[in-house]
Amino acid sequence: MTGDFHYTLSELRVFNYIMKMKNLFSGLLLALLASTSFASSTIEPNKTIEGITTYKYYAVIKFSPNASGNELGEGCPSGSSNHVVIEFDHNDGTDNNDTKEQFSSLLSAYFAKSNTVGFGVEDCREGNGNNYPLIYRVNI
Repeated sequence: MTGDFHYTLSELRVFNYIMKMKNLFSGLLLALLASTSFASSTIEPNKTIEGITTYKYYAVIKFSPNASGNELGEGCPSGSSNHVVIEFDHNDGTDNNDTKEQFSSLLSAYFAKSNTVGFGVEDCREGNGNNYPLIYRVNI
């Protein structure tokens, strides 16, 4: 035997069908994963930072002019229209270095006073008794 394989036509059709289903399943899985992204929105980059209040695990950034309802997105419809929150640490105590870099950028914009900022926001976070959109991106 030198590796000759003999398959019937019906066996080849079954194999071909299984391969098509595998590819279809992979495509459907990829589409499902892509469609389950978080609800996010963009607060236009025409805001001036008016103040920053820091807490142990997060900071609240106050800006003007107020964001419109569309800018707050679906993730935080009841959120403040002139505040956002940035988390320094996750609730499980693990460090979140990306937001520390974003916070540094926000501090620079605050002290420059001439730079306007915008935010990518998702979800709502409670901060000091209020709901605020959570920052995942900073535009300066």
